[in-house]
Amino acid sequence: MKNFTKSYLKNYQIVTLFVLCSGFSFSQCPTIVWADEFSGTTLDQTKWNYQIGDGCAEGICGWGNNELQSYQQANVVVSNGTLKITAKKERIRGSQYTSGRINSKAKGDFTYGRFEASIKLPYGDGLWPAFWMLSTNNPYGTWPQSGEIDIMEFVASEPDKIFGTIHYGDLYPNNQFQGNGYTLHGANYPDAFHEFAIEWEPGEIRWFMDGILYSVKKTEDVSPFMWPFDQDFHFLLNVAVGGNLGGTVNNNMLPATMEVDYVRVYDGFKSYLSGTTVVSNQASDQVYTINNVSNNTNVTWTVPSGATIVSGQGTPSITVDFGSTSGDVSASFNDGCATQNYSLYVEVEPPYVKAVSFENFDEPSTVSLALTTGVLTEVSNPSPNAINSSAISGKYDRDSGEQYDLVVYDVSTIADASHYVTKNKKFYLDVYTSAPIGTDIILQLETSVATPTNYPSGRHSRYVATITENNTWQRLAFTLLDRPDNSASDTAIVKMILLFASNSYTGDTYYYDNFDSYNADTGTGSNTPPVINITSPANNSSFSEGTTINITADASDSDGSITQVEFFANGNSIGVDTSQPYAIDYIVTLGATELTAVATDDDNATTNSQSVNITGQTTGEATSIHVSSIVTGTANAGKGSKYGTANVTIVDNLGNPIANAQVTGTFSGTFNESASAYTNSNGSAALQTQASSKGTVTVNFCVDSVVYSALPYEPSNNTVTCSNSSARLASQSNDAFGSTETRTTVVKVYPNPAKKLLQISLEGFEKHTSISILNSNGIELYTKEFIAPKGQLDISSLPNGLYFIKVQDQKHNVKVMRFIK
Repeated sequence: MKNFTKSYLKNYQIVTLFVLCSGFSFSQCPTIVWADEFSGTTLDQTKWNYQIGDGCAEGICGWGNNELQSYQQANVVVSNGTLKITAKKERIRGSQYTSGRINSKAKGDFTYGRFEASIKLPYGDGLWPAFWMLSTNNPYGTWPQSGEIDIMEFVASEPDKIFGTIHYGDLYPNNQFQGNGYTLHGANYPDAFHEFAIEWEPGEIRWFMDGILYSVKKTEDVSPFMWPFDQDFHFLLNVAVGGNLGGTVNNNMLPATMEVDYVRVYDGFKSYLSGTTVVSNQASDQVYTINNVSNNTNVTWTVPSGATIVSGQGTPSITVDFGSTSGDVSASFNDGCATQNYSLYVEVEPPYVKAVSFENFDEPSTVSLALTTGVLTEVSNPSPNAINSSAISGKYDRDSGEQYDLVVYDVSTIADASHYVTKNKKFYLDVYTSAPIGTDIILQLETSVATPTNYPSGRHSRYVATITENNTWQRLAFTLLDRPDNSASDTAIVKMILLFASNSYTGDTYYYDNFDSYNADTGTGSNTPPVINITSPANNSSFSEGTTINITADASDSDGSITQVEFFANGNSIGVDTSQPYAIDYIVTLGATELTAVATDDDNATTNSQSVNITGQTTGEATSIHVSSIVTGTANAGKGSKYGTANVTIVDNLGNPIANAQVTGTFSGTFNESASAYTNSNGSAALQTQASSKGTVTVNFCVDSVVYSALPYEPSNNTVTCSNSSARLASQSNDAFGSTETRTTVVKVYPNPAKKLLQISLEGFEKHTSISILNSNGIELYTKEFIAPKGQLDISSLPNGLYFIKVQDQKHNVKVMRFIK
């Protein structure tokens, strides 16, 4: 091995100046400008410094990572052509372990170029070897403000994985980091030497393992933080023991040694292979490229069995159609400097089949919405296509004031989250958005250990999907991003969190639907979903409130067995039965209730039953009728004009809807006319203006009279007699609970009636308010602290009926608003 002298450092400085002045136009065959081939018998201290101790002398006991070792010079040895750093179980002062660490500070300091080392990593649970770089002069402040570049980090308890990372941002605990990893197939890193490298130029760093590009980070990736990687950095080589990343130490695997064959710095870049490492079953149009070679370079390619090179054989870039078999995409060529042979293992995933729907907005959810920082509403599908033809989807407006915007679901149906880590299962989500292509959506699984302030504790795993198209539905598959807390239980997942454009302050709108779990088809054939049908009660049946009824269902599975049938009322679970005949008792509540059931088979596939609607009626004799709600709006009149509309609901004093009652009233605001209509079987009368208007339309409506042959109209019992389009309450009125309001405050609630989510907008209130939901008897059911001016409440668990929202702020401004579920 060649022994490079200090003259190369001088040459490096000259080359660096040339590079910076010439726009970084490197030659095809780069030149080594600094290196250590470790061909002597002692460490070359013209290039390296020993670092000794446990970090306490530097003011960072445990080296800032709770590491367990004390670094000692004796643990660093050069012999037989390699550097050897050995971790041992031996006591030095307060440390139970020793190891070695060296750096090149003030002896090898660099800005830009190619930096590589050939390293054989050690086995040994709890070891944490690294080849990395730190800022030499800290021009932007102490760590991590001036940056850290991890060329290679290795957690020995996962011997087939390495990581490349950058650290930057504000001082701890507001520091930032990001990176990627590379996993070997069918081998472990300690079994052989591997070359780990970065290529660093202004505004960009690229990571390589054995000539394979696996990560790229650019200036824009760290925004809004500064990119500190434009100053001198120096090398570090060490083997840490334990610590935040190393984990629990297995003493039986010590001593253990990291061997380094060479460390080299080049004035230019090398050829390399790039392309996707994981593709879907039968994936087409996958591109693999040899980079940093001339276009006329002759490259011989081979691909896995079942794959086809569609175009490009003999050139630096090919297009491949895959079958169902994984394997190496390999390239052999001469880049003008040497003959190169690169191989990239490509995993072809199995086909996946839908098993469970968590949330699809058209059917009962199997998860419960717990929290959003933005605004989620149910809307009509903005643009149905072959991917998503559902009638209803979710519309999520991201809160631009939140750096980490959240949609949080409570979940109890993920029995074993390890299946998602191993890709036996996958999460899918349909998304329609105009957010920039490349925007990431992160899905995080949490246990009950997680709190807002204890990250990463309780964060079982994170998955990522990336926007690839705009303004059309796309089905995104989530891939594993990382395991923030490896100790989080696989069987204790209680929350699923969606983060749209995490770590940004964007306010884009995301329509999403079909949030599903898919199972890998292992080759035994696609699973046929079960069949289910509610057999009792009959659709549109009526019962007295408080009556106990028996809900029954038939369920079968043609290629397996039924594991359970879960019953739902208005989308809320009311019980599970695991054996035939599938049935459950249910106490009828007042008003309309939608009954459904979900069958699950032994492959975890699910099927929803048909809906059965029942009505709960109050017993006793009705004596009068009154108005229970007025909802105003507009209807399209063509050519940009709108009609005014009002839907008035009439019920008797027992709360039952009244059909065939004549409602007469007066429109005001933009319109000034009377209208009359009869109520339908749901007690609702639809009224519309004769006139139409363009532009901004204000619709007010007051009920003047209600005529019904069987019962008298009692206006004093009206929930509301006059309403307008903004749901503004009278500036001075006595509410149902005797309070009087005289301040200029406005409460807007919509939609009204609502099914799952109730949107709330406040005007004239203090920032911090409390919002209470009360039933029709004035009993408080729920109270939530609220930050004005807008937000939402999940009312999916409430039975159908009449409710009140009471809003009160710190200055005792009070409003009461009525809504119907």
